[in-house]
Formats: sequence, structure tokens, C-alpha cells
Amino acid sequence: MLSPTSQLLARSSELFSTGRWLFVNPADANICQHLVDADISVFHQFFDIYQQSQRAGEPAKHVFAASYATETPFDGAVVNMPKAKEHAKMLLANVAACLKPGANIMLVGENNSGVKSAAKLLEPYCENVNKLDSARHCALYGGVVTLPSKSFDLSKWQTTQTVDIADLSYQICSLPGVFSHGAVDIGTRVLLENLPRYHAGRVLDFGCGAGYIGCFVALNNPHAKVVMSDVSALAIHCAAQSAKLNKLTVDVIPSDGLGALSNKFTTIITNPPFHTGIQTDYSVTETFISDCKKFLTSEGSLILVANQFLRYAELLEKQFKSVTLIQQTTKFSVYSCLRAK
Repeated sequence: MLSPTSQLLARSSELFSTGRWLFVNPADANICQHLVDADISVFHQFFDIYQQSQRAGEPAKHVFAASYATETPFDGAVVNMPKAKEHAKMLLANVAACLKPGANIMLVGENNSGVKSAAKLLEPYCENVNKLDSARHCALYGGVVTLPSKSFDLSKWQTTQTVDIADLSYQICSLPGVFSHGAVDIGTRVLLENLPRYHAGRVLDFGCGAGYIGCFVALNNPHAKVVMSDVSALAIHCAAQSAKLNKLTVDVIPSDGLGALSNKFTTIITNPPFHTGIQTDYSVTETFISDCKKFLTSEGSLILVANQFLRYAELLEKQFKSVTLIQQTTKFSVYSCLRAK
């Protein structure tokens, strides 16, 4: 079944019946199949929906990337409202650069997503913005591009910061829309300050975000083979840039959970995600905990930090030979888990 935002788009299908359209970060893999009369290309920044969309049909229409460019401007675009408004501003700047003068630009989202600020967000591109439709606690806003837009350069949205953790100073690249943009998450800091320093073999930073964990491990263990993975194209871009800033050779791999990874790891380290879009969602981490021992060597370990209210200890104890609480604060717990042989 389609998500509420996609149902809203499907019932407004006449809006997309003429011209070439760019859909950005759709909530569903099958939205194109519900708009059969529309000429749609799709720009994805999330690897899970991208993979599902490719399997649903016409894979050439789908692009997974941190930013989008085209030589043939579109007649219209629909952007799904992201969680962070700065991410929305960046996306709209990117999309506006891909549109013809006089094109339609639209923003869709659930009412609690921030989509009600569409008029303000679209103000740099449109003189007038209107609510085009609403249903299922969602709204679709749009306007005609009448104001000139600049070419889009993703690097101009990047920030670089120097991070000091556990006597190590290093640099991190970040973008709007990446977890803990512009600052070290407290949980990540607690994890790194209590992380055993020596790691050999292959080490995975799961849900790497901007690369705080992976770069920290690689700098402390130059002979380890560090892999960083994330579902977000923005995170993948930032992690690769962070590694470059610190002159590190690492692998950065887009993956929905552990699905795109191969071979086993001696250590998996993570501050795992527990949000999908604007909703709280524990399923990604629960699936990861259930699956990750299959990706560990016989004596491999998982090191994980979790908010106190996320009661992962019981699930970890069901999956691992031993679970040790190596640090606990008023808000966070750090666990070291040894794989059963």
C-alpha cells in the first residue's frame, strides 16, 4: 500500500500528465507505477527506496546520488519534504537548477513534517505558492518558477569541522540532512571515548553518517581495513570526503542495512539509527542486531552505543555469546558483544 504522501500524489495525477517531471526522494518504490501517464525521472538520496524502485521496473529512470544534474531541464518537480529544513533548502536549490523557466515546483509531506512552511521554502523561486491538494493528513504545495535560480554546487553547502575526541584531532565534512550535522552526537562521543583503541582486520562503521567513527578507527589503526556504510547518499558523500580530508584509504559503501556488504568483519562499531524519516523506527537496528553476527568472524565483536530508553540489552543477549556493558551514562549505554562460534 502506498504511503499517505504517495496516495496524495496519485490522486493528483493530472498535474503530472504533461511534460517531463523529476520526483525527489519518494516515500514509495511504486509511485511511478501509479502515475502511468507521467514521464517521470526519480532522484533518490536513500538507498533502500532506490533499490526497491529499481526492482519495481524501469531502473534507468532512477538515480541514487547526493546531488542531481541534468542536461535536459524538466518541466516540473516534486520534492518530498525531508526531516530537516536545511536539507529541504538544499534540495530545492538543487532541483530549481534542473528546471526550465516557468516550470512547476512542488513540495509534498505529512502535516507534521514541516511542509506547512512550503511558502517560505519556495519563496526564492516562486512569486506565488498555493496549496494544491490535501488529504490523509498530508499536503501538496506548489508554484511556478518565475525567479532566476543559480547553478547548484553541493560543495557550497558542505561544512568542515575539526573534532577533538580522546586525544585525537581530525576533520569531518558534513551536509544538511546528515545525522548530527555540524556537531558530534553525544552518543558517538561516549562511544569513541570508551572504544578499545586497537582494532585489526576488517572493521565496519555501520550507519556511518559523516564518518566520525570510521575516521577515528582508521586514524588509530592504520593497518585495519575500515569500511563505512550508510543508507543515505549524503552520508556516503560526507564519509568519503571526511576520509579524504584525513588522508585515509577506506571503503565507503551505500547499503540498506547490511544487504550490500560482503565478507566478514572482525569488529562492527555503530551508533545505530532509530529514525526513518520523521517517524521513530527501531526496526532497522533490530534487524541489524539479528543479522550482524552473520557478518562477524568466529571471534568477532559488535560494539554499540544506545540511548538508555532503547532497551537493546535483551535483544543483544539473545544474539551474542556474551554482552558486556563497558560504559553507562545518564543517557547512553555502550555494549561490547562477542559473537558465538
